[in-house]
Amino acid sequence: MQKWFLSEYVEPIEGLHRLLEVDRVIVKQIKKNQSSKLHDAVVYEALLDTSELLLKFVEKSSFAQRFWCGSRRAFDMEVRNVNGKLVMHLQRPLKCSAVVCFCCPYEMKVEAPVGEPMGSIVQNYGRFGHTFYLKDWNDNIDLDIKGPWFSYTCCFDLIFKIYAHGHNRSIGRIICRRDQENDSFRVDFPLDLDYRMKLLLICAAIFLDFTAINTYNHIRDWTLNL
Repeated sequence: MQKWFLSEYVEPIEGLHRLLEVDRVIVKQIKKNQSSKLHDAVVYEALLDTSELLLKFVEKSSFAQRFWCGSRRAFDMEVRNVNGKLVMHLQRPLKCSAVVCFCCPYEMKVEAPVGEPMGSIVQNYGRFGHTFYLKDWNDNIDLDIKGPWFSYTCCFDLIFKIYAHGHNRSIGRIICRRDQENDSFRVDFPLDLDYRMKLLLICAAIFLDFTAINTYNHIRDWTLNL
């Protein structure tokens, strides 16, 4: 049995016990102000299949960062459970904004509970598409996410497949859909996956939105708002 499957019971963070019982989560971007699409901080909701709220992600960044850096900006995110309690913290540091600068891959660190490292998501540039590594709390690479290089989403769904690191058989996927100008992701994973890795995959959907998706959407929205 691979280590990223549950070998022993791990007590979930408060309000996240339902995550042990599901193999799918929907992540939706919530626009604060539909009339100002480009420079607002973003909010995401993680929902169960029953539309029950699981987590709410709220971006903390400056207007200057959003204006000048767009989807490449640094940010922090507060993550609260359905009761409004702060249970997680996400942080993406600022990196070189040049797309061809392979020496500065984007990454996002995840703390759960706040102050305790749970893992990270790291972008890895490849010739044939986007690849992202999910590292656990010990900085070991456990899962890979692989998707297409061209990530513009106006006409079709984008599929990013999830693999156990070093294996070729897909164990899940993240599907990106466009719904009335808002990004929506369906995250499918094994039911018996360690709940901490499930949380990392949910966070990875948000990371994909900033790195693999919104690089193109940001350019499009900038053009439309000129």
